[in-house]
Amino acid sequence: MNSHPGSELLISFILLLALVAGVAWGFMARPLRIAPKASIRFFFANMSLSAGIYLLTVHTSNVSFLNWLLADIAILSSFMLIGWGIQELFKLHSSVKRDCLTLLFACLLMLTGHLQQLDPVFLGVVFSVTATIFLFSASQHNFQAIQKDFGIAAACLMSAPLFIATAVFFARTLILLWPETHADSFVATYTAEAMPFLWFCVILTLTINIVMIGGALARLVAKIRQFAERDQLTGLWNRRAVLKKLQEMHEQWQKQQQSYSLILLDLDHFKLINDSLGHDAGDAALRRCATTLSAVVRTQDLVSRYGGEEFLLLFPGVAATELPLIAEKIRATLAGCQLIWQNQPIELSASLGYITVYPGAKAEHLLTLADHAMYKAKAEGRNKACRAVIS
Repeated sequence: MNSHPGSELLISFILLLALVAGVAWGFMARPLRIAPKASIRFFFANMSLSAGIYLLTVHTSNVSFLNWLLADIAILSSFMLIGWGIQELFKLHSSVKRDCLTLLFACLLMLTGHLQQLDPVFLGVVFSVTATIFLFSASQHNFQAIQKDFGIAAACLMSAPLFIATAVFFARTLILLWPETHADSFVATYTAEAMPFLWFCVILTLTINIVMIGGALARLVAKIRQFAERDQLTGLWNRRAVLKKLQEMHEQWQKQQQSYSLILLDLDHFKLINDSLGHDAGDAALRRCATTLSAVVRTQDLVSRYGGEEFLLLFPGVAATELPLIAEKIRATLAGCQLIWQNQPIELSASLGYITVYPGAKAEHLLTLADHAMYKAKAEGRNKACRAVIS
C-alpha cells in the first residue's frame, strides 16, 4: 500500500507541533518554573507524542509489528501523561498505578492480537478504547478542578477539547466494531482515507496544549486569589475577604430575610504570650485557635482572622435564640484547649461578643456592636461571651 503525500505531510506537521509544544513546556518547567512538576509531565506528554508520530512517519505495509506497537504505546503514554499533568497541576488524587495497569493491559492485548494474527481492527479497537479511558479521565479531572474555582461555564469551555477528543476516540471504537468495517479506512494513518482523522489529530494537538496552558493559568489565578483572600499564618479567610462575605450575607438578608449571626472574639492575654514566650509561641497559639474554631463550627459557617488576635465568625441561617448556645460552646471549647510550647503549657481562652442581624441594621454597625460586647466580656473578667446591646 502506497503512502499518501497529504497524510505524510500532516503527520510531519503534527510531529512539529508536538516538538514545539514540548520545548515550550520544558521552558515553563525550567528555567521559568511555572507549575514545574505539572509542566514537566506536559513536556514528556508532547515528547512521547512526538516519538509516536515519528514512528508513524516510517509506517508502511511492510513495517514490523514492533514499530506499530511502539508508536501506539508512545501515543497512549502521551494521553496518560496529560492526565497526570492535570492531576499534579490541581493537586488531585493520583491515578498513576491504575493508568500504568491500563496501559500494560492494552500492550498485552495488542501483543496477543499480533501473535494470534487477529484482524487489524482488533488493534485499532484496543488503541481507541485505551485512548478513550485516558482522555475521559483527564477531561473529568480538568472539568472538576476548573469548576471548583471558576464555575461550570469556564469548566465546560476549558474542558471541551478533551471531551471532544474522548468522544472522537469512542466513536472510532464503535465504527471499528461495526460489521464489515474496512480497517484501512480507520486504522492506517498513511492513506488518503486517514486524512480526516489526521486533521483531527492536528487540531487535537493544538487544542489540548491550549487547554493545558489554560489550566496552568487558571491554577496561577486561583493561587493569587487565595493569597489575596487567605491569612497566610492561619489559612483562614482574611479581613478583606470576610468583610466581603459579610456584605453579601447582609444583602441576601435584605432580599430574602434569611437571618444570620456573627461572633467577634479576641484571645485573652495574647500580649503576655508574645512577651514571655516569643512571637513564635504567639503564632502557634493563633494557629491552634484557628484549627479549634474551624473544627467546632459547621461547614457552611465562615471563620476568619479579623486582625491580630481577633477572629470573626459568620453564621448563615442562625437566629438570635440559637446564638448564645453556639457562643458558649465556642468559648468553652477554646477554654479547654491547651497548647504545649517548648514543654511549657499555654492556656488559651477568649472573650466573645455576639449579635444577630435585626431590622434596620447595617453590616458595619453589627460589627461595632459585637466589638463593644467583646470588650464588655473582657472588662467582666475575660473568658466570657456577651450578647451585644442593640442601641
